[in-house]
Amino acid sequence: MKHFLKGAAIVAAILIVLMGINIFLNTRGMELDATWTSVIAGMCGIGLYHLWIKNEEKK
Repeated sequence: MKHFLKGAAIVAAILIVLMGINIFLNTRGMELDATWTSVIAGMCGIGLYHLWIKNEEKK
């Protein structure tokens, strides 16, 4: 259950950051490609999760 909550926290943080970026860019008249944005967000989420777990295992 602990890993599930950590994963959910990372997903929520990434979604908040992406929402802020999208709002900022949409007000400037630019639009991000949803396919590449989701792929990059997924890779960042997996990387952050593995870093978080790796640091926990060292302690």
